[in-house]
Amino acid sequence: MAAEHLVVAGAGIGGLTAALALAQAGYKVTILERAAAIEEVGAGVQLAANATRCLKALGVYERVRAVAVAPTGFAVIDGRSGRTLTSAPMGASAEARFGGPFLVIHRADLQAALADAARAHPAIEIRLGRKIDGFTALSDGIAVQAEQGETSESVHARALIGADGLRSAVRGLLHPGVAPSFRGRAAWRATIPVSALPARLTDPVTRLWLGPGAHLVSYPVKAGAAVNLVAITPDTRKTHGWGLPAAPQELLSHYSEWGDDAQALLGAPKSWLRWALFDLDPLAAWGAGPVTLLGDAAHAMCPFLAQGAAQAIEDAVILAACLKAGTDIPASLRRYEALRRPRTARIQTAARGMDRIYHLKGPARIARDLVMRARAGEAVLERYRWIYGWEPTLAG
Repeated sequence: MAAEHLVVAGAGIGGLTAALALAQAGYKVTILERAAAIEEVGAGVQLAANATRCLKALGVYERVRAVAVAPTGFAVIDGRSGRTLTSAPMGASAEARFGGPFLVIHRADLQAALADAARAHPAIEIRLGRKIDGFTALSDGIAVQAEQGETSESVHARALIGADGLRSAVRGLLHPGVAPSFRGRAAWRATIPVSALPARLTDPVTRLWLGPGAHLVSYPVKAGAAVNLVAITPDTRKTHGWGLPAAPQELLSHYSEWGDDAQALLGAPKSWLRWALFDLDPLAAWGAGPVTLLGDAAHAMCPFLAQGAAQAIEDAVILAACLKAGTDIPASLRRYEALRRPRTARIQTAARGMDRIYHLKGPARIARDLVMRARAGEAVLERYRWIYGWEPTLAG
């Protein structure tokens, strides 16, 4: 019997992981990607134990590990004084605590590892330059319409999985009234070689600097050859895009009173990319009939818990497990959504809460820092056991 055919919209981290999981479950998968090439977007990605556990189950962990870094520790630092508020070892101790390794990686390296695995799988086909502009439910599945330049094609499949990001075309067709929410902040990203930084800032540690109204994250990528920087500042511009050039002096103006280490990091890049931060309110429903959503298309979230990519990866393995366990595809998609919606909604809400906590000012900031200094770093990690300790099962 021939394998049943599924269409995945989007060749980002969620779409590629979904294709690999579905192919592993016995399906034939066609990925329709609107871009003409799979190219680098964004910068770094943090993969906590809940994500790496899934990558191991999909057989792609070693590909990813080869170009990633396993942090030996994390530290939360007062951006102005440079004082460490709390810290904890990572590495083997965190892996033992949560049952999986923690990695940091450049987004392009993660996407390339997943794309190489997908291209090597005989059940996966990637079609580039396809823009989805409609679908029609059929008695035996769905017909997906996609534009390619001035021509169009219709792809017949049993189901359509919309993994096409924050501005999802599939979500727009399912839920035309849903729009991303602007969070009043911008994210500025840069990747710099370790040779451009003082040695004290190039060790394999994930650092989070907190300050009034802004914060900064740094961690190693490119197998330790570079450091990824993410600076979050207030902003009123809603222009969306990954590749918008940004003026370094504008960024630095938000950090003029910060300490030496933060200034050394922020002053090292010759250029930055800036984009407006959006997320989604938790959706009451993701899909209908033979169509569902996955990753940012379903639950775009603020980056303050570093779980966007991880939740897309979790989605992929649960979607594949539900489809493998059932014979009724629409019913299996609804089961997947029922399993995933409460968890992703909780993380979306928690990430919005961290936005407030990270950017406190005045007495509230002082009180937060006192609490952090009194709390061991391991206790900070334990607070998120509900995220990191997640297991890919259908138990609900």
